[in-house]
Amino acid sequence: MNSAISPHLQRFQKQILSLVPYASNDRLEYLVQKLLPEESPGRQLAVKNEIKKLAQQATKSIDLRLIFTDCEVIKHNKVTHYLDSAGKEFFNKKLLEYQNIYTIAVYHEVFEDAQERAINKNKNDTESSKNNESSENSESKFSEFKIDKTQPKPLVNKNRIINELKQLNSSCKVFINPIMGMSPQGKREVGITASIEKMNNRKVVIRTSNEIENIKSQKIYLWLYDHHKEIDFTEELELGFEIIDSQKSSLKNGFEYLLKYSSPLTDKQMRVLFGYYLRKKNLAIIGPTAQFITPLFDSITSKGYEQLYLNKTHDIPLLCYKKNNEWHAKVAMKTSGNDELWKFFSDEQENFHLPVLLGHKDIQHALNEQKNVDKYAFLLKSIYKGTFTYSLIWYDEFVNDSSVKTAFNHYFKNSLFRVVKISSSFINPEEDAYVPSALPCHVHPKMAVLNRATPKSALDMISDCDHMLTVSDITSLYETIYQPIRDDVTELASLLPERYQLSAIDVLSETEIVTAENDDSRNEDRFVLSFNMAITRSNNVVTHILGKTKNISIQGLLVNLAQETKFKGGEEIEIELLVPFTGQERTLTKQKYVVLGYDSHGAVRLLMNAIESKHLAGRAIRKYLYQHIDNLETCGKRGSRIYGLQKAMRNIYAHNHFSIPFYLKATKHQQYINAASFSGNSALKHLVYKNNNSEEIILNLLSNKKFRDSCLSIIAAIAYQKLTARAFYILVLPKDKNESEEYSFWYRDLSVLKKSSQLKEYTNKVSNLGQPAILKVELKKSNKVRNMYYRDEISYLRSLDKDLAHDLEIQLENTIGIGEVTDLTDIAIQMIRNAK
Repeated sequence: MNSAISPHLQRFQKQILSLVPYASNDRLEYLVQKLLPEESPGRQLAVKNEIKKLAQQATKSIDLRLIFTDCEVIKHNKVTHYLDSAGKEFFNKKLLEYQNIYTIAVYHEVFEDAQERAINKNKNDTESSKNNESSENSESKFSEFKIDKTQPKPLVNKNRIINELKQLNSSCKVFINPIMGMSPQGKREVGITASIEKMNNRKVVIRTSNEIENIKSQKIYLWLYDHHKEIDFTEELELGFEIIDSQKSSLKNGFEYLLKYSSPLTDKQMRVLFGYYLRKKNLAIIGPTAQFITPLFDSITSKGYEQLYLNKTHDIPLLCYKKNNEWHAKVAMKTSGNDELWKFFSDEQENFHLPVLLGHKDIQHALNEQKNVDKYAFLLKSIYKGTFTYSLIWYDEFVNDSSVKTAFNHYFKNSLFRVVKISSSFINPEEDAYVPSALPCHVHPKMAVLNRATPKSALDMISDCDHMLTVSDITSLYETIYQPIRDDVTELASLLPERYQLSAIDVLSETEIVTAENDDSRNEDRFVLSFNMAITRSNNVVTHILGKTKNISIQGLLVNLAQETKFKGGEEIEIELLVPFTGQERTLTKQKYVVLGYDSHGAVRLLMNAIESKHLAGRAIRKYLYQHIDNLETCGKRGSRIYGLQKAMRNIYAHNHFSIPFYLKATKHQQYINAASFSGNSALKHLVYKNNNSEEIILNLLSNKKFRDSCLSIIAAIAYQKLTARAFYILVLPKDKNESEEYSFWYRDLSVLKKSSQLKEYTNKVSNLGQPAILKVELKKSNKVRNMYYRDEISYLRSLDKDLAHDLEIQLENTIGIGEVTDLTDIAIQMIRNAK
């Protein structure tokens, strides 16, 4: 194909050929950007034009008779071709790829394939033995797959479409009799003026200045004309409706009518035009849906990575607030990744003691700073008179004060202690807690739910917390450089000197504990709500079994029935459900559900048995939850007793995390690190080269084959040995870039250097060449991602681009491990220098 593609674009041959079948697709520009993200807009435009050129229909005949003798005549769309059997097969294959259109690309690909086959045939005739040997060798080789460079993927998506809802209505007149045959002037004079408040293909809400009189059989007719100029529609509409409800407007003067669209009352041609009008109006309001694809993709990716990381982070974050000139701990987050450190700060009654840190004057001072503060400390856990006590020594005091080192050797060294990094950062709790969807509310009802504000009870809990204290366990660094630490708690005969003691400012139970993960089988929030219901049909047999819901979610119900039943799992039923909306109860009949089984108390578990968007009960429940969310009680094994606090805490941490997580993937053909996540706090300040930032350098390091292979082998060992995590420490010094704009590194494992007694010597040697960084890399096996965090968005993306949504889900499911990089250069260099 090189002969057909412009010389300056031949390096993009693979991408160009793959997109020729999509030349007429509206998403061609998006696909070019996706395949060539690092190219300039001008280069992307040139590639797009080249694709369109190759996609043009060809009229030139393909004649292979000068190359092969055994050609036959093939006719396609009035063009005669002369092809051998292999050429015919290749020609038909290409036509299938290009939607049966004979394009310029097909012409060149068939011709060049024939030339290549001819060359290979000549080689076979003259060098058969050599070729056989080459064939055997090629069969023994594995296929090579190009591994892309690690990309930055934030935990909080910033690619959002933000625009206001357009009010694009048409002029409207109301009639109590059919209006066919009336002149426009007559309709203007006779019709009652109305405004359209809401409209879809099933229901319309209109407002009139006065109540409409003399309505017959609850039927009225609407004339829509003079459509808004942004609606690309000029036809007048005459539509029939049935009145469902009417009431005096509470907000404005006049009457409101809820109307149900009636096909029998509407002319056939008008029915078609009405559907076309609604599509045009919707397009004018929300714009082309193709613009939603990339923001949705980015939002789902961020939420997927946020879930994978936050469920495994080794940090313990504390939200802190100031009262009476003292800082207090309000909320702490527990994860499976920080379980070991959490146990260290817990007693036998599972009281959580980490808030005692705020009893130290230096931590109070750090929280008063309007900037990030990092400090390193030894924390001792001991027992005095039957009670757990905690003591603290700052590492810089340990290094610089001989009396502190004496206290460490006496109390800490042979006892259970931890080495921790304590980081303080300023946060904006209300803003950080709120992470909406990628799309505005008016695009889809599901987006309106996702964009709902943080629940009031959760907001009340966090609104005064403008600092976050993050505690990281780095004990393994001490053990790598010095010696292992004991696991048993020491009982003290007397307390340590007062300067080292930690004591709580508040009662420990005042700190709210949030668990990052939900130990719940249902992938959506459920609430304690008692709605009247009845089972009206079971296995196509009419019945009437009264009951009440015990708890509900959008897709599922748990119901207590008035009489004993023996439904089988998988049995299909229909129910009648009464949803008590404010001011009006709504009864939904013939709602399809399937029986999942019974709980331990005999309540029946039901799951909706229809497409969610078309299930009236599910939609009504969604609306009810949206309207009453601030006053509902949650149930199930949720991450917090306060609804919305878990999500708020996760979002705050996702905005302000200190470590850099990265994600290890495994497919059928390759294993690689595809992405890393950064925040405003996560810069690796010591990983620098000249004036380049650490983000670019760490992405290069994560793409480095040696580093990647080390991580993948450790993940395999973790899975085989059933470990929770494993950390290793590396000394890294970036070198200059190569011709591919990639860094090379001096890179060694501290534990290997320690075992060979070269740790101090090698560190000094590298320090003479530049400023090295010492990084902690902790790896954990990832859990399976659950789509409850992005279920509505992936559902909507699936309706726009099914293949892209599927690829994204597969990408998240292919995550086999989570890595976490932390910069510990300051303390590590000091430890190495002070090691004997």
